[in-house]
Amino acid sequence: MSQKELYVAKMEAQLNAWRARLDSMKARLEEAELQGRIEFHKQVEASQHQHEIACQHLDELKLAGEQAWAALRVGVELAWKDLNPPANGDFK
Repeated sequence: MSQKELYVAKMEAQLNAWRARLDSMKARLEEAELQGRIEFHKQVEASQHQHEIACQHLDELKLAGEQAWAALRVGVELAWKDLNPPANGDFK
């Protein structure tokens, strides 16, 4: 085998190794993106659940008599606090 052929073979091997590393990096990137989407979906579901609880508390508050509404108001306020995201936009 000539020097040129040896050099070309060596370069092809290096390029193949580089391609394999790039493919691995792309696969990890796609997996990370999927994990991010899954985490965001979990946050949305948790927020939806908190919203439903707040709605239930508000419905109870609307139906409560004058004496019971003060106690129910605390539950509504807690649910509302849980529902509202922090100022930086991060969800729980």
